[in-house]
Amino acid sequence: MRGSIPTCFFQAFFVFATFLSVSLPGMAQSSATPAIKMVIPFPAGGSADSFGRIVGQALAQQLDQPVVVDNKPGADGAIGAEAVINSPANGLTIFLATNSAIVAVPTLRLKSPYDPRTAFSPIGMVGQSAFFLFVHPSVPGSTLQDFLAYAKGNPGKLNYATAGATSILASAQMLQIAGLTMTQVPYKGEALAVPDLVSGRVQVMLGSTTSLLSLVKEGKLKVLAVVGDQRSALAPDVPTLHESGIRGVSVVPWSAVFAPAGTPSPVVDRLSKALTSALRNPDTVRQLGAQGISAEVMTPAALSTFVAKQYEVWSRLVIDVKLERQ
Repeated sequence: MRGSIPTCFFQAFFVFATFLSVSLPGMAQSSATPAIKMVIPFPAGGSADSFGRIVGQALAQQLDQPVVVDNKPGADGAIGAEAVINSPANGLTIFLATNSAIVAVPTLRLKSPYDPRTAFSPIGMVGQSAFFLFVHPSVPGSTLQDFLAYAKGNPGKLNYATAGATSILASAQMLQIAGLTMTQVPYKGEALAVPDLVSGRVQVMLGSTTSLLSLVKEGKLKVLAVVGDQRSALAPDVPTLHESGIRGVSVVPWSAVFAPAGTPSPVVDRLSKALTSALRNPDTVRQLGAQGISAEVMTPAALSTFVAKQYEVWSRLVIDVKLERQ
């Protein structure tokens, strides 16, 4: 019949109408749930961004709430830190921070832009990063003891790369404890230092980039030790500095989650419980482990104490190793 509407049209319309009746309430509920902005003070695509997104996704699942990454790189994390400090303390802005922003910036600058002990509401620890001692194959020996013997016998001959505040301070502390004299070559990031380390322009570097371990397997680098209290699951055969005789290197990379100071306790508790659940999820632990992060659960109170102690350690160490503040 001319002008009639085909039956298939009504069938398609019915399916579409049914879809809307089911989906729209859920869609409206989802759009009504405000997203949490997680500030990461490093560029997209870097190691901190990678494990930060793992944490953000895990938090979103636990909270049943969107978590959106906001990369604010620059100034060793100070730009991201100040963005969080100046945000409303309502739980909708959190900070995936490393020790660079929390303790390096306040202790290595002549005029500290903020006090980490009062500028943030601690949520919880994420974990420590593996920090390996890499050397170029041209350096004689295969153990840390061999390296120490060579370095002591050839003062000033070796160059060591630093890439950021943590490696600067950890390297200075290691050299002081071991009684070594080497020449520092600063870089703006580990990725920029790696080509010179592989080529032999610099011969030594404390690094957390896990991809460097593949260069060890290829024979382009050697790994002699790992900083910290425990061996890394990424390289379980590599001893710690402590095991190898260098005791007291206390500067290690770590990361944690914070909110702006003054965030209400119920909001802090909710975020902290979600983070704890996320870090106890085997899949999250596995993903972080692949990034070189050893997941560690810590309450807000414990993290507050930890930050205060780290601030004291870094402040004292800057003076002890005579680092020039900028």
